[in-house]
Amino acid sequence: MVVAHHAALAYNTFSRYDPSHYTKSSAPIVDTVRFMPLDILVGWNDLFFMALMFLISGIFVAPSIGRKGIGRFLAERAKRLGIPFLIAATLLGPIAYFPSWLLSDSDSQQNFLSGFFTTDEGSAGPGWFIWVLLGFSFVVAAAYKFIPNLMKKLSWFPGSARSLVFVFLAVSLVTIIPVHLIVAEEWLRLFGPVYLPALRVLLYFAWFLLGIALGGGKPERSLSRENLRFWPVWLAVGAVGYMVHGTLTSGGYLIAMPLLGMKLLLGTAYAFCCTFTSLAAIGLARSLFRINWSVANNFSENAYGTYIFHYGFVTWLQFGLLTQAMPAAAKFFITFSVALTASWFLTDFLRKTVLGRVL
Repeated sequence: MVVAHHAALAYNTFSRYDPSHYTKSSAPIVDTVRFMPLDILVGWNDLFFMALMFLISGIFVAPSIGRKGIGRFLAERAKRLGIPFLIAATLLGPIAYFPSWLLSDSDSQQNFLSGFFTTDEGSAGPGWFIWVLLGFSFVVAAAYKFIPNLMKKLSWFPGSARSLVFVFLAVSLVTIIPVHLIVAEEWLRLFGPVYLPALRVLLYFAWFLLGIALGGGKPERSLSRENLRFWPVWLAVGAVGYMVHGTLTSGGYLIAMPLLGMKLLLGTAYAFCCTFTSLAAIGLARSLFRINWSVANNFSENAYGTYIFHYGFVTWLQFGLLTQAMPAAAKFFITFSVALTASWFLTDFLRKTVLGRVL
C-alpha cells in the first residue's frame, strides 16, 4: 500500500509541482496525465495507513523488551532503525529527489547536493517514519526503565469487538481534534532532513501505545477473528468517514462554515476513517489470509527493506515515463509493479550480505 500510494502521487488530480521549490511540491514528480480513481487510493490511504503501521510496530515492543531487556532492545532498535534512517537521509533521499531537481528551475539554483544538504530542501522521504518510530521506542523504553511495572499497567485485553472499537475511536478523537484546533502546519522540520508530522504525531504515538498495550496483553485474543468479525461493517464506516472528509475538503462546504466547526468536523471524520479502516484492514487479513504461501512469506521477510528502498525506484520510473504517450493508469501500473518488484528483489539480495543484520 505504501508503494502504491507513492506511485499514485504523480497521477492523481490534486498533485502539484513547484519548480521554484521542488521539495515543497505535493510529490517529487507530477505528470500531466491524471487518473481520478487514484485520488481515492491516495486520499483514503493518507487517513489511516501510517497510524496502522505504528500500531503494528507497537504490538511487538512489550514482548521484545521482556525477552531482551531494555539495553539490548534499544541497541537493536538503534541498529535496525537508526542505520536505515541515516542511509535514507544521506543516500536514498538524494537519489529519489534528484529527478525532481532536474525538472525544477535548476539553472538558477546551486549545486544539487550542496543545496540538498545545506538548505531546507533535504528530505529522507518515507524515512521519516523510521526515525519517529525510533524516537517513540526510546521514549517508551525510558519509561519502562524508571517505572518497572509500567509494562503490566499498560497491558490491555479488550474482551469484545465493542470495547476494541470504542477505545480506538476515543483515543483517535482525543489525539486528533485538539491538535487540529491548535496546530496549523502539517510538517515540522527539526533539523536537516529530520521532519516531524506535526498534525499527526500525537495520534501516531497514541496508536503506538495502543499496540504496546495489546502486545503486553493477549494480542492473539484481542485481535482474534471473533473480535474482528465485523470488519466488513467497519470498512463501510471507514469509507463513509473518508467520503465526509473528502467532501468537506474539496466540495466548497468549508467556505461557509466557521473555522472551529470545520476543524471539528474534519477531525471527527478523520478519526472515524482512521479507526474503522485500520481495524477493518486487520480483520480482513485475519479472515482471509489463512493459507501458508512461500511467496508471501518471502515478501513478508523483505517488507521492511521494500519500504526503505522503493521511493527512488518510484520517482525515477515516474520521471522516465513523463515523455511517454500513455494513459495515467498505465503509467501508475508500471511504476507500482516495477518499483515493488525491484525494491523487493534488491532487499532479498542485500539480506544475504552483511546488510542482512539491519534489514
